[in-house]
Amino acid sequence: MAATLTLIAVGIFAYLYAPMPGPNVPQPSASDCVELHIYSNGYHSDIGAPASIFPEDHPLRRLYPDAESFLIGWGDQAFYLSDGTDLMIGLDALIPPSASVFHIAYNAGPSSVYLSPNDDTGIAVSHEGARRFVAFIDRFLVLGSAGNPIRTSDGKVVGRSSFLRSRGSFHLLQVCNQWMARALRAAGVNVNARAAWLAGPLIRQVRKVHPTSCAVVSGNNSHPSPERREATGQGPIATTL
Repeated sequence: MAATLTLIAVGIFAYLYAPMPGPNVPQPSASDCVELHIYSNGYHSDIGAPASIFPEDHPLRRLYPDAESFLIGWGDQAFYLSDGTDLMIGLDALIPPSASVFHIAYNAGPSSVYLSPNDDTGIAVSHEGARRFVAFIDRFLVLGSAGNPIRTSDGKVVGRSSFLRSRGSFHLLQVCNQWMARALRAAGVNVNARAAWLAGPLIRQVRKVHPTSCAVVSGNNSHPSPERREATGQGPIATTL
């Protein structure tokens, strides 16, 4: 019995922490850089992305045509729609199948207030990485017959956010932060998605393995890039709460 338990423990540890090849995605450079922005309250994470990395006719840009950036989150539908205090809803979410939803808000910086974030980190990616990030989002985004997102309800940011129908089941091995880590891997960020259950450790991974701004990539830390300003909603026409 002890040997069996040991074998199971070793198998779980290997699944979570065995080295994986890094993403085969071009890395950012001084002339090829887009900045995403991850917000966290230690438990949940959302990611800010410039609207400009999405095609002009993209469903999210049609949903919020005046957006400079989008704040994107993903999670269990029932728990996301709750106030987050019901333990039973949280435990039930870990048992598949559990329906998932996107939470989309426009102008990421101001909208991130709903999270009460205690951390925000820039993530520099190449334009190809940004394209693959959008493709990752598209794989999960469910569209209606007219090609528009299927809005399930108002979001948590009053007047500027929506819950949208998503593909994929939320469960113990695909919680919100693991999904976020996989989105980052799609963009070229070499993080361990399997063990990314909490947002805090995920952000520490990002800071350890990846440049956190286009300014760092270019060797100039004095001013945020224009695309960083878009990702955080700090552009010249940013909407405030």
